[in-house]
Amino acid sequence: MVEPHYQLSVDLKGQLTIDQAPCKYQPMVDTQKIRDEFAARLNKALDGVPSVRAARGRNTDLHELLRANGLSSSKQATHKWLRAEAMPEKDNMRLIARVLGVRAEWLEYGHGDMHSSAGAEGAVEKESNVIAADFSQKRARDGEIDIPHYDVRAAMGAGQVLPSDYIETIRHVTLSLEFLRSQGVSCTQPDNLCMITGFGESMNKTFTSGDPLIIDKGVTSVVTDGVYLFTLSGALFVKRLQIIPGGIRVISDNDAYPPYDITGTDLKNLTIHARVLLAWRSQRL
Repeated sequence: MVEPHYQLSVDLKGQLTIDQAPCKYQPMVDTQKIRDEFAARLNKALDGVPSVRAARGRNTDLHELLRANGLSSSKQATHKWLRAEAMPEKDNMRLIARVLGVRAEWLEYGHGDMHSSAGAEGAVEKESNVIAADFSQKRARDGEIDIPHYDVRAAMGAGQVLPSDYIETIRHVTLSLEFLRSQGVSCTQPDNLCMITGFGESMNKTFTSGDPLIIDKGVTSVVTDGVYLFTLSGALFVKRLQIIPGGIRVISDNDAYPPYDITGTDLKNLTIHARVLLAWRSQRL
């Protein structure tokens, strides 16, 4: 006789319960909106840069401005930024903000004010050993810019040490933005433009003693060969600087003054205050 085979059956459906937390669906991030808003802020920042055109040619001007300040992004990349097709990397974002003279948090996220307060800006300049001064400008009419003139008497010969408190505004010069563009002036931002008066004979081929010079105080390092306002071991100069392996070559455009190199530990005594963008040659008639 075959014994019956019994199989245990458990009603899992009736016995088993599953605890499940309620699902919370998070809305998807609208990345296109983020890019659109960034592009709008980028274009707003560029509207105040004299060397950047308002429409056609803006991408070329932006690319050249960033390249002059050490950012090697391609024109395709800057084109995408302006058209809200992409955004820069965070490190590049901070450099772009510095070049345009706006706060990185504002440029990237739209947080806070577009520009830093004057007090904060002055504190940063003091800590970085840049000539301490109030470089804030009066606002001119649309299409114009007021550039303050500082009589720092930059010595272009043997150098001249100025007292730390000797910074005096002589006057404000009002220029049209179109004129600056026509002269090929490319600056970090309009508020960084100011004027100094050069003295000495070492740069006579380029400008003479007493000529007004437009400088960009937003440039505080030698990113490319050019004429700079700088101090070396406490003496103030306006001379041409050339990047060489291991250092900087100081060149006087007057052949009577031989060039010399700054290398090694001497580089610690070099402070770049600004880059000279334009010289107005004066001549007695």
